[in-house]
Amino acid sequence: MTTNPNQTPIENQNGFVLLFRFVPYFLMIVAVTSMFILAYKTSVLNGKPLLPLDVKNNASMVATVNAILLVLHVLANRLFESRWAYYACKISLYLCSVSLLAAVYYLIRGGAVTFGIGVPLALLAIALALMVIFSHSRFFETTPPRRAAMADGSMPSNADLHTDQFTMSKPKIGFAAILGMDELKARLLAAGKEVMASKGKKGARNGILLHGDPGNGKTAFAQALAGELKVKFLSISYSDTATMWVGEQSRKLKSAVEQAKRNAPCVFFIDEIDSFISQRSSEQNNRPESKDIVNLMLTELVELRNHKVLVMAATNLLESLDAAAIREGRFDYKIEVTPPDAKARLGLLRLGLQRNLPKATVDDQVAERVADRWNGFSVKRILAVTEELPSYLQRHQRPLGAPLGFEDFMGALRSVQGRKGIELEKVRPLSDLILGEELRDALDGIVARLQDPDGTERRGGTLPTGLLFYGPPGTGKTAVAKAMCKEVGWAFLTATGAELSRDPETLSKLYKNAMEIRPCLIFIDEADELLLSRQHSTHTASTNKLLSIMDGASDRVHDVVWIAATNHPEQIDSALLRGGRFTEKLEFELPQASAISAHIEKWLKTRSIRLDLSLSHGDIAHSLRDQSIANIEAVLQAAVNRAIGRKESTVSLQAIDIERAAKQVI
Repeated sequence: MTTNPNQTPIENQNGFVLLFRFVPYFLMIVAVTSMFILAYKTSVLNGKPLLPLDVKNNASMVATVNAILLVLHVLANRLFESRWAYYACKISLYLCSVSLLAAVYYLIRGGAVTFGIGVPLALLAIALALMVIFSHSRFFETTPPRRAAMADGSMPSNADLHTDQFTMSKPKIGFAAILGMDELKARLLAAGKEVMASKGKKGARNGILLHGDPGNGKTAFAQALAGELKVKFLSISYSDTATMWVGEQSRKLKSAVEQAKRNAPCVFFIDEIDSFISQRSSEQNNRPESKDIVNLMLTELVELRNHKVLVMAATNLLESLDAAAIREGRFDYKIEVTPPDAKARLGLLRLGLQRNLPKATVDDQVAERVADRWNGFSVKRILAVTEELPSYLQRHQRPLGAPLGFEDFMGALRSVQGRKGIELEKVRPLSDLILGEELRDALDGIVARLQDPDGTERRGGTLPTGLLFYGPPGTGKTAVAKAMCKEVGWAFLTATGAELSRDPETLSKLYKNAMEIRPCLIFIDEADELLLSRQHSTHTASTNKLLSIMDGASDRVHDVVWIAATNHPEQIDSALLRGGRFTEKLEFELPQASAISAHIEKWLKTRSIRLDLSLSHGDIAHSLRDQSIANIEAVLQAAVNRAIGRKESTVSLQAIDIERAAKQVI
């Protein structure tokens, strides 16, 4: 039953309206009784008895039954708000209709319908038919409206607790329909069988809480478990119970629990349970009914242990759940649904290609390399890439049956992601940066590996997990990181060591973001505070978190590279510098005099700035020796600003401009 939002609550209706609503039923009783009496009188006049029983008794019986049903209807609606009010009304309505047809049939059979008496009978029949139609209209809807809970928190009535309001299904799939994830399936099946087998026994266990990142099939695993156990499946979510009426959500939730009990054995699955049992102290629990819902859930989760109902729930936010609701005794099993394993990823790729590109050909080795590289991606992400592939091929003017290569999958992935982290603008290419020969050679090698990660690994190479850029301030560490990212075409995320060291959760969020938009470079500028030796640091939790992430405590993902910039490499925790973490260390040195002179000449030329005849590029380079590129450019800019202040027709730098600018900047 559903509540009619346009219906006025019974307690707000006056007596006249109530009487008017039930007039059709009174009239039907009177009309049917009158017709039987008329049929009796007519049969007596014609000498043809219509029924083997006494007609008067029949008329009295019909009138009495209808009167009792009507009284029950009024009492149930007014006093108990029971669903029986609906049944009583409908039975009365149908009984009157059948009685009407029976009376007309007997009148015709007895030959009582003549021209003189047939017209009023016909009119009476038409009137009764209209009354039946009128009674079925929305105005005379007899479904009792639901009362809102009182302000003191009293519970609503148990109107529909004995009626199934939610869809109960019989799952047609089992774990065989889920690709890979053998360990998780075995654990779920063992827990499910143990719960079902222990029902009715002392210390019976129950409650399986599935948690993990969204998009990995928690609902599918719950349905498959029900299929394996060969029991019914009842699923509810917050949207199924949400309502504008106070107290109504608690009633719907209670009704779902009762439905699960009636249909035992079954699996009762609560999706997005964090919407029901979030922490009672949290801000989102400020609604008056929220605490009532949590308390109701606490009670019902314990009560369900006495019934052959396997309780399952799913959440993406385990840490936000009320601790009392997920403790042992309510949820005895807490199982993480992780991203698909290698077998599952490969199966998902093939399944998606079969659905979206049935004519395309993919080499088995290509599919395996893609599946291996995409560890950590959700089921939804992998399937979304296969759905994007047809559009990707069309944009590149290639037939849908064309052979697919590794780059096609990566291109479609980038389209699905739809973002590349921080947008890099006005980034100078690596070739324009002033770098030492040894440093440039190392950077060129790293860039070449990042540009073709699949080819690098197939030939026995590896991608770096972390790069450590160290050297004096202003030597171009940030510029190199941005230039590298621009050159390899990866996403770019950046943060400072100070903000990451203050909160380990910020570090986790940064890494999670990088996993979603990979391949990605994470640049930590001024990383000293985060990388500081734990013997001297006050932020050891963040340092430990970084070590755990880089080690891949759960599963190290591909194509996420950390770059940390520091001016004090000697203060870094030694654990961060060992192999597998910041393995490749690149020193940024101050530029040589020849490189400084060339850079000054290029810098002035791009701005159309001339030098005074008494000044040369070499003179400027000599005066700014042992300075970083950042300082040199700052001095040049200050000198140009000073020259412009002379308001001459052409801007020309003099020795005094360089001298005063150097004192100002350095």
